[in-house]
Amino acid sequence: MTDAAAPETGPRNPFVSRDYRAWLTASVVTALGVGIQIVTVPLFIRDRVEPDERAAVIAGALIIQTLPGVFLTLLGGVVADRVEPRLLLFRATAVAATVSAVYVVLSAAEVAIVWPVFALSAGVGAVAAFEQPARQGVLPQMVTRPQLQNAVILGNVGFLAAGQFAGPALGGFVGGDAGLTAAFALETGLLALGAVLFLTLGHYEPRVPERHDVRTELLEGLRYVRRSRNIVGLLILAAMPGIFYAGPLTVNMLLVVEDVLMLEDRWVGILFGTFGAGMIVSSALMTLRPLPRRGLLLALSPIAGAPLLVLFGLSETPWLTVAALLAIGPPAAIFTNLSLALLQEQTDEAVMGRVMGVYSLMFVASAPIGYAQTGLVTSLVGPQASIVASAAAGGIAGIALLIWLPVRKLR
Repeated sequence: MTDAAAPETGPRNPFVSRDYRAWLTASVVTALGVGIQIVTVPLFIRDRVEPDERAAVIAGALIIQTLPGVFLTLLGGVVADRVEPRLLLFRATAVAATVSAVYVVLSAAEVAIVWPVFALSAGVGAVAAFEQPARQGVLPQMVTRPQLQNAVILGNVGFLAAGQFAGPALGGFVGGDAGLTAAFALETGLLALGAVLFLTLGHYEPRVPERHDVRTELLEGLRYVRRSRNIVGLLILAAMPGIFYAGPLTVNMLLVVEDVLMLEDRWVGILFGTFGAGMIVSSALMTLRPLPRRGLLLALSPIAGAPLLVLFGLSETPWLTVAALLAIGPPAAIFTNLSLALLQEQTDEAVMGRVMGVYSLMFVASAPIGYAQTGLVTSLVGPQASIVASAAAGGIAGIALLIWLPVRKLR
């Protein structure tokens, strides 16, 4: 597809595909478990460290969770092109359920040490390195090209509704009322169910039936990426959230609730859920009609999100914090949905898994930078100043990339 080309026309409803419905169901159930973990792990850490160590330890756990992806995601993309998707997704999700089961044991036994969190975080990161390219890469095989953008958006709506809204809210309420052990047990059950549901997907032949060596296939994928300025631009943009936006929200949410707003634990889940709700509603609205100048909308979204994140950082009242998180939802939804849809439209089917691996790598490689800078700045000047500084830097970087990258020309 060229810069000026418009998306193909035709029926845009992806739900006519039985496999898409099965994929979405499994993804949503899995995301519920992942969403619960967003709340339970910081609370698990909070109960085992001193108050002034919370930001550093939470940031450290998040960094360790992302590091395996830095080294394994490209390999995960190659594996996604070589292994039947339903089997790869089943195995990866089953391992994630096993990791969650270990948390159940640690919580039930009231283990006071915190170091197992780092080992378990590394395991979760390794699983994600194989799961994400497979889950994203199989989507174009299930639907037609005219259905692809809505398939991506609706998939993100479901994943966000579960992973950023229902899951965190559920984790906050169950963890606060029934205890962390019950919350971890629920998380484990949902991940195990998600693994089984992935087995209901249809059989798709691997994209690379010839057994070339992994190095050859990996280099082939990297050369393909390098030849396309559009793909390179989309991948550079993919690093923006991890560096400037995800860290301030993920590392600081617990601290904002306890130290700034002075609210009870369940508000950690409520605020994560509020952010997710803004993304969900915005994503749903994006499916109603084709969007014009999608590349420009994508490039503008990090710039639009920066002042809203500043507002979140400055807020000291619950209602303003909720309003700011809801308002961040639309630019976050535009970025999340259009970056993936445009990338898949620009990519040949034969190398889809490897390109999705590079896409995932940009997220996981940028996330440790964001978590590290957030943990450091928060430890020095507190969560509010950390959030404001990161948002301002993200806005400036967004303006520079808008001018420099050709992504803005994509239709």
